[in-house]
Amino acid sequence: MSERDDQYDPQHAVHTGKGRYYCDPKTGEMLISVTNTLDQHAIEALAPAAAKVTAEWLMDNLPAAIRAASDPDDLDEFLSEAKGQYRQAWEKKADLGSRVHNIAEAINLGAPYVPDPEAEPFVESYREFLRDFGLDIKRDLKAAECTVLNRTIPYGGTSDIWANLRFPSETSPLIPKYRPRKVAADPLPTPSGLWLIDIKTSLTKPASAIYDDHVMQLAALRHAEVALICPPECRFGETEFHDDSHEFAVPEFVGTAILNLRETTYGFVPVPADKAAFEAFCGLLPLAHYVHGLELRGCKPIQPPIEPPTKTKKRKAA
Repeated sequence: MSERDDQYDPQHAVHTGKGRYYCDPKTGEMLISVTNTLDQHAIEALAPAAAKVTAEWLMDNLPAAIRAASDPDDLDEFLSEAKGQYRQAWEKKADLGSRVHNIAEAINLGAPYVPDPEAEPFVESYREFLRDFGLDIKRDLKAAECTVLNRTIPYGGTSDIWANLRFPSETSPLIPKYRPRKVAADPLPTPSGLWLIDIKTSLTKPASAIYDDHVMQLAALRHAEVALICPPECRFGETEFHDDSHEFAVPEFVGTAILNLRETTYGFVPVPADKAAFEAFCGLLPLAHYVHGLELRGCKPIQPPIEPPTKTKKRKAA
């Protein structure tokens, strides 16, 4: 989910100067978000990703770059525009992903939504997933876009889907075209029962793409303590009284998976969001809290303890 636009924010999410936090409605405490915590892990990957977007934009605008190189003022303006391209590209992708999430949530909850031509191919891939996995929304989907909290550690997050999945066996084979070449292509565990599923969208990445932070994200959501979610009639204004106190314990999940939605297909990828992944996530929390609380604006060069001798100007000989 995008962390930059209020209209796409999940329930109880709050923007701060240090990224997204969640406000616990029971205690008023601000809890750092799962994705905000994982940003500390992803820092090293940001520079290469930004460089890639900038280089692609430069190639698309090479004639303008050549013209700008002949004039210092034009060059400064061109470089200023180039420096902001990666952020614009990321915000555009995040916006599209948020719109897809919102439509998927509306489908899950039986709520109306405004058609979105740009998001529709991804939404159709989501519908295809529902059909292929034999999911009946009213019967099998237990929660959608559900805010979860861990008050002990503490942190907050939003889980996309809780769904009861049925498989013919305890393991499932990989799709042949996605079989890895360098590791064993063993069937993955797919027990039937309640699954925690996180949706990812991309215009460029394959439906098989997963990253280590995805595993830690699912582990953090899996090990949350309570879920805060309103029933559909409350969320969509069908009752006059809205109560923010809806709360229940997060259930046990038999499996966790990434659902990659693409324009023409999808990929359902089970991942091992186990205790080890959760412990790795917990290891990032102190770092995130330390960095967010660190104040360095007052750290500037100090005056030397010994005052330097006064410099005298030498008079030129006549």
